[in-house]
Amino acid sequence: MRVRTEEKRREIVRVASDLFHDNGYERTSMSMISERLGGSKATLYGYFKSKEELLAATLVYDVTEEADRLMNEFLAEKDLRAGLIKLGVAYMSRRLSSGPIANVRMVSNQPAGSEIGKSFYKNVLRPAWERLAARLEMMMDEGILKRADPWVTAMHWKGLNEWDLFEKRLLGAIDGPPKDMERVATLAADAFLELYGANGRKAGERPVPKRKLKPKPSKNARATTKS
Repeated sequence: MRVRTEEKRREIVRVASDLFHDNGYERTSMSMISERLGGSKATLYGYFKSKEELLAATLVYDVTEEADRLMNEFLAEKDLRAGLIKLGVAYMSRRLSSGPIANVRMVSNQPAGSEIGKSFYKNVLRPAWERLAARLEMMMDEGILKRADPWVTAMHWKGLNEWDLFEKRLLGAIDGPPKDMERVATLAADAFLELYGANGRKAGERPVPKRKLKPKPSKNARATTKS
């Protein structure tokens, strides 16, 4: 009896993701996946009972790992505005790249009775956004952001960054992230802080250390120096 490992499972998911992206979900078979892996279909089915289950796993892997990376980058930035800009650039660059776009198209093309899309949103996408909402709520507790519904706040940040870029990319009107992505993210961050920042755009800024001025010599000291 073969022991299943997490490393092998991840390898299967990566290979399947590449094939789904290159050939499309419908044209990719379990036989193609097992052939690319260099093993038998029995081994593949030992990890995933169906191609639909494997598709769901590729979506979880893609979103969860990327969400973790983006959140870590955001939290590593001490200045809130700079962190929001950095997060916006990273999020939209990933959002508009070929892999995530291909995943959205695959899920959207599933039959009406398929549960993949519903499950993907409920178990993967929403929890990822809830993590951002929870972090924003912590900033509200700290007095950095104004008190508001954390979920609405997170969705407003999402909308400010996406503009109509996602629809354009999905429909093939653009080929990828625009060159001025940082400008888009900066405008989004500033608008977000104007709306939710406890001190407008200055919310979360690190205080600028005050320069220490040298004390002016007294009149007596100046008189002594002259003499």
